[in-house]
Amino acid sequence: MASVGVSNIKLCGIWIGVTQFSPTYARRAFPCMDEPHFKATFTISIGHYTNETVTSNTEMAKVDEIDGFYRITTFATTPRMSTYLVGWSVHDYTMQSSTFSKDFKIWTRDSMRSRGTLALNQGWLIYSALRAWTKVENPIKKMDQFAMADFNFGAMENWGMITYRESTVLFENGTTPQRKIVSGLTTMAHEYAHTWFGNLVTPEFWDVAWLKEGFASYFQYFAFSLVQPTWKLMDMFVVDHLQPTLLADSVDHDRTMNGRDVGSPSSIMAVLDFVTYRKGASVIRMINHAIGEDVFQNGLHNYLIEMSYRSARPHDLYRYLQRSIDSSNISEDRISIADIVESWANQVGYPLITVTRNYTGQRTLVTQERFYLNRDKKKINEEGHAWWIPLTFATSSSSIIDFRRTRPKLWLSPRDKRTMISNFRNTDWVLFNVQQIGFYRVNYDGSNWKMLVDHLRSKEFISIPSVNRAALLDDAFNLARAGYIDYSIPFDLSKYLKTESDYEPWLAAVNNFMFLDRILYSVPTVHRAFRRHVEELLLPMSELLGFTDDPTDTIRTKLQREIILSASCTVNNADCLETAKALFRSWISAPNEAISADLKSFIYCIGIRTGNEEDWYTVWKKFLVTDLHSEQELLLSALGCSRNPILLNKYLRSSIFSSSRIRKQYRFSIVTAVTKGNPENVDHTLEFVRNNLQSIIDSRGYDFLGKMLTAIGEGMTTNQQTNKIRRFVNENVERLGPASKAARKAVESAAENAAWVQKYAPIIAKSL
Repeated sequence: MASVGVSNIKLCGIWIGVTQFSPTYARRAFPCMDEPHFKATFTISIGHYTNETVTSNTEMAKVDEIDGFYRITTFATTPRMSTYLVGWSVHDYTMQSSTFSKDFKIWTRDSMRSRGTLALNQGWLIYSALRAWTKVENPIKKMDQFAMADFNFGAMENWGMITYRESTVLFENGTTPQRKIVSGLTTMAHEYAHTWFGNLVTPEFWDVAWLKEGFASYFQYFAFSLVQPTWKLMDMFVVDHLQPTLLADSVDHDRTMNGRDVGSPSSIMAVLDFVTYRKGASVIRMINHAIGEDVFQNGLHNYLIEMSYRSARPHDLYRYLQRSIDSSNISEDRISIADIVESWANQVGYPLITVTRNYTGQRTLVTQERFYLNRDKKKINEEGHAWWIPLTFATSSSSIIDFRRTRPKLWLSPRDKRTMISNFRNTDWVLFNVQQIGFYRVNYDGSNWKMLVDHLRSKEFISIPSVNRAALLDDAFNLARAGYIDYSIPFDLSKYLKTESDYEPWLAAVNNFMFLDRILYSVPTVHRAFRRHVEELLLPMSELLGFTDDPTDTIRTKLQREIILSASCTVNNADCLETAKALFRSWISAPNEAISADLKSFIYCIGIRTGNEEDWYTVWKKFLVTDLHSEQELLLSALGCSRNPILLNKYLRSSIFSSSRIRKQYRFSIVTAVTKGNPENVDHTLEFVRNNLQSIIDSRGYDFLGKMLTAIGEGMTTNQQTNKIRRFVNENVERLGPASKAARKAVESAAENAAWVQKYAPIIAKSL
């Protein structure tokens, strides 16, 4: 098949034209069976002007000169591959090769060339570590990577030609925050993992996309950890990836890893969500530890070798894992990996394990049920929901040994739903889900919770690893949020944080504190008491870390300084706020006065929130002139922190009108920045939608409108706000069109938040 197109040599500036065929867009470029299980080889020829560079999946095979101005470049025939992985680009970018391999390259705008070096060289190490771990070679020997200024997708794994946003892979020393660098490098690791999981072996259809996206999301941390072991990335996985996924998966929804009703392009996009990516990764991590890494690695190696250039269903994966299990020393466990994984892949949500101890008979009852964040949503027919759950545990007597063992001591089956365990000492605390390997939450009886609280508040608290301290905090706060336990338990537990110094527990705690800080805003007396409690906990670490970088700081220290000081300023610690405002004022008056890259996000926000209109316009101008996209993203987020309705209206208008200088990929980021910038901003945003409803529909479409209403509803916390958004929806039922479902959900979210505040604010006040 041949197609003909024309590229315009009169374009001004630096430019790039690049394909994006995933998931269902290859059919727009060439006739094809555009589904992942249909594979073919592709020989791509591109006619182009001589001043243009062309790139595709494979290396260049030949060039035919037509005349002095035009040529045809033909690329080597690809391996058998799916249509969504085909890619080509026409551009005038500058290329840089890794110091480790001339075939491992990154293409950037010429002015950005130096900013791609870190990602390029770290990327090679990550890619090489993945290749060594899988023990499977990539049939395409070169790797072109593109950093693009305008790109709606975060990244795309075109085989041999990966595309990214500039903010993902272009870093500037002293300007780009460490969190952004970690995020960018893990994104690169994600795309490299697709070389094997997705490109070489492809899910048969999008309903089982977790076979590629779940594995890539897992290996983006695992592979990176092989290159940077001191960063403890697999510990970060728990608080950055697993715990937010537990929160997202605890609401009422119908999404399962093995998708349902995936028969249209829109439904395909809908399943490429947190369930496919993050829950898939969390379940894969659990299985790795349940069967042991050697068995897991051997099974995946055989899966990749024998399924190469083919498409797979979950049963194919299970077959190779089962063979590896059966030939190992764990075969006596009689594990059916298919039964285990399918119990997680075919059901909505995840389990809550309840551990109830009999302190006179030394017997412990362990039961399972589905965890609901809103228990009023629990369905009558949920009784049938049960999982194969790997149970691991440690006690105060054996913790040093048992916290290192992540293989299950026993399995809780969906058939029994409960089991009895004997021989825990009555005076010992017991802790389940070692290293939070399992994708579930754990509740205990009151006495065991008290023993755990007492231990964490003792000098021996570090005998429980930091990941499990983070798990205890996250489980306790979410169990209280859902009404399974009283809020006195997580608040008592959190008091130990005055002596905590590790990253994982602090991030888990701060994530939960920030939820409470926002939702309690409408109850001033409780809100003030809560902030005093959190401020007291943060003070020792705030004073220890300070606002000044130290050359000896590790990356974990830099990440921790950001979350500690950001939280401290959020709860209105006077010293924190004054320092942040002073740094912002210095930066405004003297542009060369640098703010620590890792502290910019909240210092910019505080400066805008407490500043004047002139400050807002100064930051806006800085956004317009900076060419570093990671800095643009920080400035865009900060501009939403204003409390000035006129400025907020101007800012929101820039998100919907094409004449603004906001890149398309950032338009909804403005809405997010405004709705999260201050609690009262959701009211301004709703008023903006009311006054500009038709313009939003005409300019950005119903999907954008639906996401706006969702963000508004999630940020509302009072009955008055609920009535306002309900009235808006009722008055505009016909105009909302396809956004009606999101609008109804927004009303529901606002009502649930308001009901939660009414129910739990008095309980929290008493607990504090």
